Amino acid sequence: MVATYYENIFEGVPKTVESSPIQIWTLNETLTGLFLVLVLYLSLVLKILPTFMKHRQPFQLNRLLSIYNAVQVTSSLYIVFLYSKYVFRHGVIATRCPQGEDLKEGINDILPYFIAKHVDLLDTIFFILRKKQNQVTFLHVYHHSAMVGWTWFHYMYHPCDHFVVVGLINSFVHVIMYTYYWLASLGPEYARFVWWKKHLTKVQLIQFVLVISNLYYQQKLSPCPLPAAFHYYCLFCISSFFVLFINFYLQSYSKRRVSNSAKKAVKDD
Repeated sequence: MVATYYENIFEGVPKTVESSPIQIWTLNETLTGLFLVLVLYLSLVLKILPTFMKHRQPFQLNRLLSIYNAVQVTSSLYIVFLYSKYVFRHGVIATRCPQGEDLKEGINDILPYFIAKHVDLLDTIFFILRKKQNQVTFLHVYHHSAMVGWTWFHYMYHPCDHFVVVGLINSFVHVIMYTYYWLASLGPEYARFVWWKKHLTKVQLIQFVLVISNLYYQQKLSPCPLPAAFHYYCLFCISSFFVLFINFYLQSYSKRRVSNSAKKAVKDD
């Protein structure tokens, strides 16, 4: 059975109900649904598709990827526009504790972001079909899985406006990221437009700092804070992303710079 939002979420907050209670999933239902999604995703990307591609040539998906990345840019821009309107009306730190029709409207606004995090899982599938298995790292799979988990808890179990700024920042970063992927998918003649690849990781690191700051102050200042477990789950996700992306940046670019310097020194000798 689904749970009543006003009974389970706003404990300690006046339950001024302007319309019929909003039905949400229970924690067990949410965990079950999330478990099924993640099992399907992980089975596909860690076992089924790699086995399928083992003795096959990589698929040439340039045209499909061009369309996919363009759709990702467009949908991310829409979410940026949607959440920017909300922030402009209600501030960077939301203190409304929306209920009734306001909450229903908020849930409708969460839905595009919920869908977007599931569509993002196609990134991994496209890597495998193109035999870019080196791109299917722990960081990649963990990041996508954790974000799907976050949106399930947010949309299905605890709908609220705490994560408007988080979704805004993340979607803005995705506009930049998928613009890069779109340009890269157009072919080598566009290579001169994608020189800024390494700066994407810097943008993502800045994103994590901004998101952690917003999560902290949102929880501290809101009259209807998140349940502690959910709040710490979000903080753990973003903190772990930051550490893993820092490691990725150092492994990918700092070592490369040292290697290039060493080669240059050899040539000079």
